[in-house]
Amino acid sequence: MAKYVVEMFGLPPDITELRKVEIELDDEPRLADIVAALRQKVPALEGVVIHPGEDRLTDRYVFNINGQFFFDGREPHLQKGDRIVLLTLATVG
Repeated sequence: MAKYVVEMFGLPPDITELRKVEIELDDEPRLADIVAALRQKVPALEGVVIHPGEDRLTDRYVFNINGQFFFDGREPHLQKGDRIVLLTLATVG
């Protein structure tokens, strides 16, 4: 198990009143593992940021890991010390 910090920007901090969340993940975590850990530690994210009952983000949110964006279907290779950021996608119009 390794500890990671997920920083949050946009709507998630407004919902949770948190800017950072520390989570523990097994070796070689997937995006779903990050989301599952967030669901457990910060239940207020479920329904708006996280699909209810699922370990995936809703369409308006994305992870940025070390400067690269990760959406469903593209998996990161996390290492200790990686910067994980949960962002709200900007909408136009």
